[in-house]
Amino acid sequence: ALHATIERVEAGLATKRAHEAEHRAAARAEATAAREAIVVEAEQIAGQPVASTQWKTSGERMRTLLDEWKQHQRSGAKLDKATESALWQRFSHARNSFDKARRAWFADLESSRAEARATKEALVAEAEELSTSTDWTPTARAFKQLMDRWRAAGRASRAEDDALWERFRSAQDAFFAAKDQVAAAED
Repeated sequence: ALHATIERVEAGLATKRAHEAEHRAAARAEATAAREAIVVEAEQIAGQPVASTQWKTSGERMRTLLDEWKQHQRSGAKLDKATESALWQRFSHARNSFDKARRAWFADLESSRAEARATKEALVAEAEELSTSTDWTPTARAFKQLMDRWRAAGRASRAEDDALWERFRSAQDAFFAAKDQVAAAED
């Protein structure tokens, strides 16, 4: 009777161990699928065309994905070392390539803004020189050409662009106000 009881207990333990192993395998598969989904989304974000990337929202989403990864790592089922390492390498590579592209994009943007600012400063200097001219027709044409060059120069940072525009506009207004006064006096 004792042997029968021991065999029943051992059979029950074997069944319970098999059930727990199945449960752990299912949890591991679910955790692997969840982390794979995080990695795939990170790779999609990193693979976006640079010109059409929304850097702020994409950067926030990357940070959220990292937080989700950490949460899965703390509270989810443990993955085998090889699987976790491979997924982490892919995720890390996606984050690094995204950060590198973002830094390059903003460096290029800063460079183009600096060029636009320098161009517009030169245009403002020309406009300020022309503002005292009394050669009405050629100077009016020159102001039109300056305006065309201003539009083609691109954008500087908002504050700099606004300040430069204010100076340009003041020089232009001074010239045209003087021209209008002379025309009114002639009339």
